[in-house]
Amino acid sequence: MILGVEFCECVAFFAIASNLVTYLTTVLHESKVAAARDVSAWVGACFLAPLIGAFLADTYLGRYWTMVVSLPVYTIGMLVLTVSASVPTSYYHGDVHHAVVVYLGLYLAALGTGGIKPCASAFGADQFDSGDPTELEKKGSFFNWYYFLINLGSLLSSTLLVWLQDNGWWGLGFAIPTVLMALGLAVFVGGSRVYRFRKLRASPFTSICQVLVAAVRKRHVQLPDDTSPLYEPTSSSSAPESSPNIQHTNQFRL
Repeated sequence: MILGVEFCECVAFFAIASNLVTYLTTVLHESKVAAARDVSAWVGACFLAPLIGAFLADTYLGRYWTMVVSLPVYTIGMLVLTVSASVPTSYYHGDVHHAVVVYLGLYLAALGTGGIKPCASAFGADQFDSGDPTELEKKGSFFNWYYFLINLGSLLSSTLLVWLQDNGWWGLGFAIPTVLMALGLAVFVGGSRVYRFRKLRASPFTSICQVLVAAVRKRHVQLPDDTSPLYEPTSSSSAPESSPNIQHTNQFRL
């Protein structure tokens, strides 16, 4: 079910990204320079949004709920794009109104992908116990399928869907991934009873901020001649003292 969501998301993403310059120049009548700029801005938003999605997943919502919230947003964005491509341009009051609808759909999709890209693989990994050799092997198989489906989704979008779009079937080229996203949402939510959920932990962004704050506050502190109090030596207490496998590490004290 998680793999299905990732496949649907990849089909939708590449259905937009693979041919977006052509859509903006032929349908919205933008110049090639403006289209290239707008595509770069949209792709940048798609890859910056996961930073926000990952923070929300780690700190507040958890991976499951972040995906549950993001999937409808992504689906609505694809639906808006499908409608904008299917309705004749004569229904819009000029190209400006048409562009507003198109970019609304594009950035809703970018916002939705921000909650799926950082969570799908991590939530899939949560379903396996790394301490169990059998489940560890299944975890490796999961990621094999995960990257296979990413490439398969990209291949289908870059060939079949792009062919439909290049032949004027823009509405159908966006409608197919829209249906897939809606199906992915239904399947993902339908499996809620069988998922494993991890408890929320402190966000890594919080730890980074703590380190930065501590570094700024102590920037004028002089290092002592004996630096050993700055570290906390830790070791495995379960192993015998004479065992050569004991690993000693130094943990920096803020």
